[in-house]
Amino acid sequence: MPIIFPVILIVISIVVIGIIVGRKFPQLGNLDIDNLPQEKEARKKQELIQRRVVAESGALAEKLKKVFAPVRWVWGQLQLKFRIYVGKIERFWHHEQREKKEQQAPTVATSPEDLNDRLTALLQRGTQNFEQNYYDKAEEFFIAAIKLDPKYALAYRGLADTYLAQGSLTEAKETYQYLLQLQPKDDNTLAKVAELFEKEGKLEEAVTYLQQAVIINDSLSSRFFYLADLLMRLGQPEVAREAIAQAVELEPKNPKYLDLLIETGILCGDKDLALRGFNELRLVNPENKKLDSFQTRVNSL
Repeated sequence: MPIIFPVILIVISIVVIGIIVGRKFPQLGNLDIDNLPQEKEARKKQELIQRRVVAESGALAEKLKKVFAPVRWVWGQLQLKFRIYVGKIERFWHHEQREKKEQQAPTVATSPEDLNDRLTALLQRGTQNFEQNYYDKAEEFFIAAIKLDPKYALAYRGLADTYLAQGSLTEAKETYQYLLQLQPKDDNTLAKVAELFEKEGKLEEAVTYLQQAVIINDSLSSRFFYLADLLMRLGQPEVAREAIAQAVELEPKNPKYLDLLIETGILCGDKDLALRGFNELRLVNPENKKLDSFQTRVNSL
């Protein structure tokens, strides 16, 4: 029925056009041109016919607009309904796919009744798939575990690591942050969130999370170096000096750490610190190309 109505309108429109043309064009043949002078007859006849045709064409065009207006409206409505229908189909298809994926989420067929055993089995399967780079499957197992226990921290960690490996940084950060609600003293998760904020260019937020991580666990030199680097990029060498000094204390022969120690010492005007870092770097890495430049800068303090 929706298609028959526009077709009827089109047929009626064609009939109306035929009637209008049939009525108007005979009038053009009734022009009285026999009484015009012979020498002007041809020219006048042409001008009169042209004016009449132009006038009749304009009137015909206006009538055609009125005739076809309902057809255009119906066609527009059909197009709109089709677009809406296609949109519904697409949304329904995506919903079906999501439902199907959730229904097919893997479970352990021979799992025991004990919840902890089932969670452990799902976590192991998720971890195995993650280590083999089957991230989609790993995600399914971790989510299946979370469905069994919405506060299962290990599953959230696995899921966040999976998102991170897939490059889904926003999802990874949100999952890590939720994990912190379950385990607020987890220094590894705090460090992960700091890294994700850094990737977003939010260095101050990264520093906030990393500071919490080094307070909880102050045995990792790499975190102190990372913190010092962030602070230097934020233009805070005085604060960075303390962080890099701690990194060097934990790993005194690391050339990269000594390099940053010298740089912070110079920027802070701390000649003793810069000189100590310079002497250590010269012993550890005598071929370092920056030694001459460092020596000049340290001597100028």
